[in-house]
Amino acid sequence: MADATLNRSNLTFEQAEGAAPLPRQLQLQEVSQQLRAQLWHYIHHSISLSLTNGTFGRHISGNWDTILRAMHVEHYHLMIDEFGTNWIDHKERLRNLFQYGTYAEILGFLQWIIRYKTRPSHNFAADIDRCLERCQAAYRVVNGNTIAPVSSQEEAETLERAFSDLVSTEFNGARQHLKLAAERATAGDWADCIHESINAVEATVRCIDPSAKDLRPALAVLEKRGTIPLKQGLLNLYGYTSDENGLRHSLVFNGVADLDQTDALFMLGACASFVSYLINKARASGLISG
Repeated sequence: MADATLNRSNLTFEQAEGAAPLPRQLQLQEVSQQLRAQLWHYIHHSISLSLTNGTFGRHISGNWDTILRAMHVEHYHLMIDEFGTNWIDHKERLRNLFQYGTYAEILGFLQWIIRYKTRPSHNFAADIDRCLERCQAAYRVVNGNTIAPVSSQEEAETLERAFSDLVSTEFNGARQHLKLAAERATAGDWADCIHESINAVEATVRCIDPSAKDLRPALAVLEKRGTIPLKQGLLNLYGYTSDENGLRHSLVFNGVADLDQTDALFMLGACASFVSYLINKARASGLISG
């Protein structure tokens, strides 16, 4: 029976009528058939716009030729004299990638293109992000060039906000740690994701107070300039990650056995929020410019 409270604009007729299951956020390391089809439709159309007619069929040209040629050598580590521009050959290989490839192969292909100096189009990264969002994928494009796992739109916005707050040159180290944390989460390396998330906070702390070895003295400096209503909560969270019995201790002495996806995604989101909070408090207090 249909639920009158549902927003039918985001559902198929079958879903709205209760004849098909409602969409859900997909699990990590999962690529639905819908997402495979949507991504291949977009890539197929984009490449089709670059095709030119030749003596022996249609050939890839323009930006896609440049990208696939570089990918042939730099991403797949194949010999350059094996590369050709015939569309039929590329079409079969790329279709197989999107139809049968693993989540890592598909997202790795897309992220490599997003990060390459030449893109198929100005809006390529944004278009891929829209495909991921539309298909309820557990991944989104953040920072304009990184595919990261998220469980909601709010988490995606938290990461984007943190990357935006870290855009200043002085925060390059923290930005790199956060980027690595997102990458490691996408790869399913939960321990390294947590480690890099904590490193992003500590790198931010050192920008606020270069003499600080951890969070406490940096918060003390901020407190002298104004109110820090969340000070104790921040210290408790930092203690959970860094003190003797915290997650960092677990990473060093217990390996990854006690850490899972939930821990990693929580720490990625929490540390991203943490970074934004510290930067904006420091700017409001005049400790950093911006």
